[in-house]
Amino acid sequence: MDNAFCIRLSCRDDYAAIEEIEQQVFSNPWPPEAFSSMLFPWAFTLLYGNEVIGYIFYSGVQEEMVIVNFAVKPEFQGKGLGEYLLTETMRIMIKNGVHRFYLDVRLSNHRARRLYEKVGFYEIGIRKKYYNNPDEDAIVMGIEFNDLRI
Repeated sequence: MDNAFCIRLSCRDDYAAIEEIEQQVFSNPWPPEAFSSMLFPWAFTLLYGNEVIGYIFYSGVQEEMVIVNFAVKPEFQGKGLGEYLLTETMRIMIKNGVHRFYLDVRLSNHRARRLYEKVGFYEIGIRKKYYNNPDEDAIVMGIEFNDLRI
């Protein structure tokens, strides 16, 4: 990976850029107050130089984590940066004792599903009408530490 890219823990100063990416990427984005009022203990920001170009938020307890939000700025998509952000932060989590990861993904989000499957996630269930705008089911995916392909 180019040395201009780095990952660090998110801070409040990142949230304006994260909100902007959220608006660009998702059809039903989180509201701004979700970012301004929440600091996840495991929130990571992807930088290109000093520019915020992606983020991933985890939530969980002890050895289980859920990816609750994850996006890369549209002009940086398709360059392997989402995989880099996902796998590097999962490595950090594993070093901190995490053994299982879970996430929800839109049924129609084939690009994200391919990425998750590439890393080793597998389908474990469906949440009916989980998403709106448009209404859509979510695929629940999970992975055990030993199943990782990173």
